[in-house]
Amino acid sequence: MRHFTGWLLLIWLLSGCGRIITPTPDPTSAAQPSSLVGTVTPTDPPRPTSTPRLATPVATATPTVTPTPVVYIVQPGDTLLKIALQFDRSNEAIQEANGIVDPRFLQIGQRIIIPPSQEIPETPPTATPTPLPIHITGINFQETAQGVLWCLGTATNPGSVALTELVIEAALLDSGGGLLAREAAFTQLDVVRPGQSVPFAILFDNPPSSFAQYQVIARAAIPLSDQTRYYFDLETFDLRGAAEGLATYRVTGQLRNRGNLDAESIRLVVVAYDKDGRVLAQRQAELTVHLLKAGAATSFELELIIPKGVVDHFEVLAQGLQAS
Repeated sequence: MRHFTGWLLLIWLLSGCGRIITPTPDPTSAAQPSSLVGTVTPTDPPRPTSTPRLATPVATATPTVTPTPVVYIVQPGDTLLKIALQFDRSNEAIQEANGIVDPRFLQIGQRIIIPPSQEIPETPPTATPTPLPIHITGINFQETAQGVLWCLGTATNPGSVALTELVIEAALLDSGGGLLAREAAFTQLDVVRPGQSVPFAILFDNPPSSFAQYQVIARAAIPLSDQTRYYFDLETFDLRGAAEGLATYRVTGQLRNRGNLDAESIRLVVVAYDKDGRVLAQRQAELTVHLLKAGAATSFELELIIPKGVVDHFEVLAQGLQAS
């Protein structure tokens, strides 16, 4: 679940697929607008002539402000986040312009109104994005047999305020710093609490054949409201992990509700790391029980696919909602 509010910060223009239709205004009248994640199973990507290195921030183009709304046709793989980033608009603005109740259920071929920008800056924004105070670690690029590329890693919140709607952006660059591809994704848990590290998985469904540099930054985040149903009084214990076969790693354990309230919609995230702290794989799953009462515990079992590398340690995170 995502709370798309006007607090969304620093979202920048991304390239995206899909057809864009610009309506031609009627000269006689004003224009009127009409309306995870599973187991990561990739293998290492083809390496360029030199090892990709962390790059300096990528210059981001400034979108042209126009009073005429644009109509975008939803393509396979599109999400509201991806469309919002592509047009440098907030999720909330696009939802309101189109009357979208649940952004998870966009339909291929659906026509989406991209509303005009609400603000015209007095001075052009700098081309260098200002990173949020989020620490990005454990970066690992893995390519699947289907040819898509995953950027895996973790985002740590060093501040004193819990954050939600945390968007992580990855850019692939050539040896001269030219942008080859850019994609973004939310973290695997809705909320990143102070001091907590939460994994992310960014998909490049049409990656370049090679890249020499990369950049991974936190693009946007919103402080968590005090009025929230998110529930954090969950703890894991009796954790065990073992390799099974050549590429499977099984994690088992127990989850306890240590709080005074019942919890529902509990989400588990398992992250496996190598000895250098790089993310080898991660998996997000809903807990099988629908309600975990205060003081109760339940068992869980999850499998990760590790196509290459050796698991040195793993972590299990849990987050839920207060039962309504």
